[in-house]
Amino acid sequence: MFSKVFKSFTPTITHSRSHLHTVPLKCFTHPTMKRPVLDKIELNETETNITNLLVEFCSHYNQSHTPEEALVLRITGGWVRDKLLGIESNDIDIAINHLSGEVFASKLYEYLEQKDKSLQLKAIHTIKKNPEKSKHLETCTTKIYGLDIDFVNLRSEEYTSESRVPIMKYGTAEEDALRRDATLNALFYNLNERKIEDFTGSGMNDLKQGILKTPLQPMQTFLDDPLRALRLIRFASRLDYEIEDNTLMAMKSPELKSTLVHKISRERVGIEMEKTFTSANPGYGLRLINYVGLSDSIFNFGTLTETITELNDQSTLSALEHANGQLVRQINAATYSFPLFQHVFQRIPKDSQLSSVYSTIFSNVEFVKAFWIAAVLLPYKDMTVKTNAKKNVLTHVPEVLLREGLKSSKSEIDKVSVLTKYRDSTTDVLSRFFEDRSSVPRSELGLLLRNFGSFLPLGILHNCFIDIVQPILQLNLPVSKPQPTFEYEPEQLESLETNINNQLQKYETFLNAVDDLGLKDVYLMKPIVDGKTLSKELGIRPGPWMGQVNNALLVWQLDNPEKGKKDALVYAREILPQYT
Repeated sequence: MFSKVFKSFTPTITHSRSHLHTVPLKCFTHPTMKRPVLDKIELNETETNITNLLVEFCSHYNQSHTPEEALVLRITGGWVRDKLLGIESNDIDIAINHLSGEVFASKLYEYLEQKDKSLQLKAIHTIKKNPEKSKHLETCTTKIYGLDIDFVNLRSEEYTSESRVPIMKYGTAEEDALRRDATLNALFYNLNERKIEDFTGSGMNDLKQGILKTPLQPMQTFLDDPLRALRLIRFASRLDYEIEDNTLMAMKSPELKSTLVHKISRERVGIEMEKTFTSANPGYGLRLINYVGLSDSIFNFGTLTETITELNDQSTLSALEHANGQLVRQINAATYSFPLFQHVFQRIPKDSQLSSVYSTIFSNVEFVKAFWIAAVLLPYKDMTVKTNAKKNVLTHVPEVLLREGLKSSKSEIDKVSVLTKYRDSTTDVLSRFFEDRSSVPRSELGLLLRNFGSFLPLGILHNCFIDIVQPILQLNLPVSKPQPTFEYEPEQLESLETNINNQLQKYETFLNAVDDLGLKDVYLMKPIVDGKTLSKELGIRPGPWMGQVNNALLVWQLDNPEKGKKDALVYAREILPQYT
């Protein structure tokens, strides 16, 4: 959400087929916006049914146990926070005071078998603890009234000076709350008494004030589970909340950075970053990562780091080190440019080509992730490394960073690799096109667009954005404490807005040309003559020549869209001697 307001006037934008016009912006400021917080939790019908069932079971259980053994159930974590913010949530975690999650679920299963078999738990799945990877809780998951419910015991963790692995034991509700990542995530909803519990004493106030802070000393909280630092950054970018100063300072600790790299699985890091990239304000999350110096701990080669160091020569390693140094500047420039980029796009005519492209990208979470990751990893765009001693193969660095460092999906890796790999060649073609459209043949544009396949709109918008970011890189902007909202100095605003408008004008012209030339779906274009027909008509057995002739035919086909198969075969015969 872009929430800046122009003090002087809103830009007036007019539109014609190849032109976007905006009145220059004079001032760009942003009032802080906080969500209203409810005083009590209103349960929906499904939540009411679940609560009634669980409380009824507790009453049944407690009748045969002493008061000291009586069960008390509390919904914990994000569900409580979101409900108080007026956000519906299906993520229900229930903490139990005296039983493990597995034992509780088993007893609930037995109870339902006798009471109402239609409500019988369909499956009970236990996730074992793994303290070496900071997974300290044994969690039991089942489904009730169609919702997935996680059951876990209230816990207390005790650390010794000899080990970072905690000694686990049952804890009180207060001890459990103090081990949470943030005070506003330590709010509990007591099912037995149907009331909110704030054992940290500041969770409700911090929620209302838009503050993220740890219940205990920040370093203690982070070293117990270093991923909590990334979780706070993710919540900040999702809710537009500020991270309290002492908590931010603790995030800068070298010890935290080291444990984040060596103690936390890369899958968990990848999950947090995915949620940050698709949050309401990913730029804010990235600025926070920059400010506390965690970019190296996030964007790295994971378990392949040592292997890559051993297998690659010094020039490659030096280039990698240089690119690592550029990462902070790249994030800084991209997140500086994006708020105004987003704001201007939201005000261009809805019938423009660029508006359609923008809507396509930012309504698709997979495209949004790839857009941001490619913008961040651009310093590695033309770099490859050797990753396997047994194979003489070089792999694109962004691909390795995503596969090993963030455990990204193949689809995501493919998009980011293409966006970064073809950045320079795309810039070369488009810069010539922008200077003189007639200097770039249809075939060259077609081949360029085919690089992006089905995500052509993403490729176009990404290149447009990077063209806007490039001049900002030269400014060497300082890394200052981030705020959820972004403010520009008036002179900076005017320069950036002029650059954005210039680039949007160019890319609108380019998109219109793509449309005029019939290249919008060029990635779907099939060879006008298949290999079997080509071999038969030319009277030559298939061989290396076929790939070369097919490539030449593709260029010919793009430059001669009005011609058919017969003409293509005539052309193939003409060029065949060059390849045989």
